[in-house]
This record gives sequence, C-alpha cells and structure tokens, in this order.
Amino acid sequence: MDTVNAHYMDNILIISATETECTPVLHEMAGCKTISPGLYYGALHGYPVEILITGIGSVTTTFRLTQTLMQRSYSRAISIGIAGSFTEEISIGETVQITEDGFADLGIDNNGQFYSLREAGLTSDDLDGDFIINPFPASSSHRKVRGVTVQTASGSKQRIDEIVGRFHPQVETMENAAFFYVCHQMKIPFVSFRAISNRVEPRNCKNWRIAEAVESVHQSLVQHIVSCQR
Repeated sequence: MDTVNAHYMDNILIISATETECTPVLHEMAGCKTISPGLYYGALHGYPVEILITGIGSVTTTFRLTQTLMQRSYSRAISIGIAGSFTEEISIGETVQITEDGFADLGIDNNGQFYSLREAGLTSDDLDGDFIINPFPASSSHRKVRGVTVQTASGSKQRIDEIVGRFHPQVETMENAAFFYVCHQMKIPFVSFRAISNRVEPRNCKNWRIAEAVESVHQSLVQHIVSCQR
C-alpha cells in the first residue's frame, strides 16, 4: 500500500446520496475541505472522517463508492440518509439501523409473476438468498430493520402491497443494498443508519418530514462515531 493511502487507514467514510441528507455533518466538520467533486474530508468531534456524496440510486452509488474505495482506504464505511417506512411501528423521525437489504425490483417479470435473478437462475452470486446481511452490525440502541432498495420509489398501493407481500421489509431506500453489496464485496466493515422521513404510501410529499429525519440521523451518526472511539 502506498504512503498516501496508508494515511487514510484510520479514516471513516460517510456515504450519503445527497448533500441535503448530510448537511448537518458538513456544517459540523472541522476543517472541511474538498478532495474532489462530492468527496470531502475533515474532523467530526475530533475524529478524521471523509464524506462521499454518491447521487441518488443504486447505479451512481455503486460507481462512486467503488471508485472511492479503490483509490482510498478506510477503517469502515457508514451510510446515512432518509428512508420511507412500511410500518407505523417506526415513528417518523426515528433513526433505524438497516442490517439486511436487497434489490426489490431486480429480476424478471414473467407474465405478471416476478422472479428474482436467483429464482430465475440468472445469477451465480456468492450471496445467499435475496438479501445481503451485515455480518457485524453496530452495537447500538437503534431498531434493527430489514430494508429493500428500489430503482423507482414506491408510490402506489399495488406496488407497495407487492413489495410488502414478497419481502416483508420495514423500510425502503434507493441506495442501501448497493452500499451493502459494494462493502461486502470489497470486505470493508459497514453500518447503515437511516431516519424515517415518511411512510411508504400512495405518494403524498406533504406528509414528509425531511428536516426532522436529517437531524435525527445526524445525531445518531455522531453518537456512533464517538462511542466507537472510546
């Protein structure tokens, strides 16, 4: 390993799809500077961190995260952001830890019957089943949940019922399974915190509470980083 990358071995990489979802972190970072477009470094409560803004969706997340991990080294990766909840058991604004996730709409439509790539016999991936499971979730008080990742955010009753009936998830994002997959393949420890900004329901943005969720996940991130360094 070259000396430049060795310098970053103790760094934590924080991943967010948008700057909005990590605005409090960027504002709180001491000495925040730009490494390259969408990649920043500084200190959070005295600990070195870097922040990667990947863009929305699995494609951009996979590309930006893989590119960054191939060029730089980190002790672990933390994904933060907002999510929709399928269940009223999780309060709006609550931060959860996603410990398993899968691509809910990656598969084959066979005359109205959905088959995952695994069920269709089209993948030889080394992952078991339709979900990627974090083998070492963080020790925290946050509710541990199953997530699904989609290319199109669910906004109709029919689509929501299909996803819930098939996968029994608690939350939905557009990036998290991609984050899990890349970290798993590149063998970097990872954890995912998402705060609930809305119910997954027929689309109604008036009910979304994004600012509250962003602040909630920020507080959880700081708590996690500080507790890990003790």
